[in-house]
Amino acid sequence: MGLNKRPSVALEALMILIALAFLFPIFFLVESSFKAPRYFFQPFALPHGLYLDYYRKALQDMDFFRGLLNTVLVTVGALGLAILVASMAGYVLSRRQERLFRYAYLFFLSGMVIPTVGSLIPLFTLAVKIHLMNTRILLVLIYTAGFIPFASFLYAAFTKAIPRELEESASLDGCGPLRLFARIIFPLLLPATGTFIVTNVYGIWNDFLTPLIFLNQPEKMTLMPQIVQFMFNKQSVNYGPVFAVSVLAVLPLIVLFAFTQKYMLRGLTAGAVKG
Repeated sequence: MGLNKRPSVALEALMILIALAFLFPIFFLVESSFKAPRYFFQPFALPHGLYLDYYRKALQDMDFFRGLLNTVLVTVGALGLAILVASMAGYVLSRRQERLFRYAYLFFLSGMVIPTVGSLIPLFTLAVKIHLMNTRILLVLIYTAGFIPFASFLYAAFTKAIPRELEESASLDGCGPLRLFARIIFPLLLPATGTFIVTNVYGIWNDFLTPLIFLNQPEKMTLMPQIVQFMFNKQSVNYGPVFAVSVLAVLPLIVLFAFTQKYMLRGLTAGAVKG
């Protein structure tokens, strides 16, 4: 009975106000990117028409599409590699009950408490020694290593909800371990995969510090440090093009969330019920 009780009108109003407070910076970013210069510093004045010169100037003075391509390559590479490794690791760690695998599971979980920022100096030294500095591959490996602990924990929790009888039946039919995982287990882990992608893609896309430290060639730079360099090098006073390129950088994430939010909610709900 208590679960079906609707929240009070005051609580709903408070939640709406909080949501509007969080959405206002995005609204301000978008509407300011279309304002003429004389209205730009009036935050509550709506644009008088679509002023597109900021977008033209941003695309002329900044190699936006190269930065977008670099960001997409690093994001897809890191998420794909993390899913490949963590899904198999989580499956094995959830199915094996030996003490060694229990310790390995705890070792994976310990990686969740170590922030990437705290290991930047060792990572920088290691990257120099193995000659991976100023490469996109290095960023993919760094992000993958940071994602594996949480992703393994997530996949292990979802794997425990899969009946063992499915694996036993497939084994009796002559299905090998790799084929069993690829054909039966991994498709059942798609809610976990969707949850992992949606909750972690923003961390790579919006990362500023890691590419700034490990990349120094402009043609390999990702979007966030590229936007900051664009602002300080060419737009020290005129913030309109900076707002315009920021809107272009945020737009793919908004589209991604709009099309994948139901999969994220489905995955979170499944994990909460079955975990």
